Amino acid sequence: GRQKILCLHGGGGSQSSMQSTVADLTSAWGSQFDFVFGSAPYNEDATGAVWMRDAPGGKGAGTTDPDWALDSVNYLNDLVASQGPFYGILGYSQGSAFIPVYLAQKAASVSFEVALMFNGYIPTTHSGLVSAIDQASPFGGIRSLVFMGANDGIITNDMTQEQASKFTSPTVITDQVAGHHPPTTSHSTFNEVVSWLEGGGGGGGGPAPSPSPAPTPTPTP
Repeated sequence: GRQKILCLHGGGGSQSSMQSTVADLTSAWGSQFDFVFGSAPYNEDATGAVWMRDAPGGKGAGTTDPDWALDSVNYLNDLVASQGPFYGILGYSQGSAFIPVYLAQKAASVSFEVALMFNGYIPTTHSGLVSAIDQASPFGGIRSLVFMGANDGIITNDMTQEQASKFTSPTVITDQVAGHHPPTTSHSTFNEVVSWLEGGGGGGGGPAPSPSPAPTPTPTP
């Protein structure tokens, strides 16, 4: 059967904006996977919804509450319960940043085999959320991909590398042309990203195990 990937849009985005953002990727994967697009429950303003609200004192003020994004955690728990199970979880920008938050706080019944994070970061201003991330890292060794654009003017590559450090042996892909967006068919890293998911999905497998060495013949006396 076809497996499902849960997709999380960026901050201020929506289901439809995320569908557009990853359209080339989902088209390439469409023969193998179905995609379910979540909608963040916090509506900060007219620009769109967020998975993690800014602190009361502003974006840089910070919070210490470990339940700061509880509505988003509960929303995703409910979504997985009603539309899952999901083979993987995929996020872009703030949606990518929310993946380790959710993996740290999700319901015990929720599980993913892969996580794909595009142009993400660790939400360092929310120390309560980061503490939960650090306690749960590396999230059972989940197979993970972290993507960044060398020309990302919004989230620095160092911030994305920090996110990658929370996972066990993540595949980190840097596109030398991309900015703050996932790769499209015009990017040299596109096929690498596509192959990464296809290699481990749909009952497929990742690298094949090494064959066992042939037994050494016993000399005839």
